[in-house]
Amino acid sequence: MNRHAYFEDLAEQDDPLAFKPEQAATVERFRVRLGDLRGKRVFEPGCGAGPLTTLLADWVGPGGHVLALDSSARMVARCKAAVAGLTEVQVLQARAEDAILVAGSWDLVLCFRFYPHLEDADLFLRRCQSALAPGGELVVANLEGSRELNRLHARLPGVRDDAMPSGEALRCQLEARGWEVTEVIDEPQEFFLRAHPA
Repeated sequence: MNRHAYFEDLAEQDDPLAFKPEQAATVERFRVRLGDLRGKRVFEPGCGAGPLTTLLADWVGPGGHVLALDSSARMVARCKAAVAGLTEVQVLQARAEDAILVAGSWDLVLCFRFYPHLEDADLFLRRCQSALAPGGELVVANLEGSRELNRLHARLPGVRDDAMPSGEALRCQLEARGWEVTEVIDEPQEFFLRAHPA
C-alpha cells in the first residue's frame, strides 16, 4: 500500500484522526503556542478530514481566512463536510508541493500532522518562503514527539517510510534552506517548530 492509498482508506473510517478527549490539554497548549490568529491568513496543507480546520476557522475569526488542502479526494470530501457553512474556510484538493500560492499572501503556513508525508520537501519549503507575507511564519507541529511518531508510523502500511526528523535535525534542514528557526520543542507528547524566512 502506498501513502495515497493509505490516506484514502483512512478517510473511510469514523472521524479519521479526530482529537481524542484526552488530547484536549495538548490541543489547547498548541493553540496557545500559535498565539492570536484573529484576522490571520492560514494555509493548512495536509488538512485531512478537517479536525484542526474547524478549530482554525474559530481561531482566525470572521476577518481571517483558512486554506485547507489535501491530496486525498476522500479526505477533502470529509473536510468540506466538516466546515460546511464556515465562510472563513476554503478546501482544495492538491499535493502541497503543487499548491498555487500568491506570493506574500499568507501569515502562517501550518503543517500539523503533515510534514513527514511530503514527497518533495525542498520544493514545498521554497514555495512556502515565497508565499509568506512579511512577518509570516512556518509552523510544523504534531501531538507527539518525533520518536513517538516514528514508532507509530513504523506499524502503519503506506507511511512506514515517512520519518519525522528530530526537532534539531529539522532545524538544521530548515536553516540550510534559508529559514530562521526561532522555537523547537520535541518532547514525547509534543512537536512544535516555528520558523520564518531568514
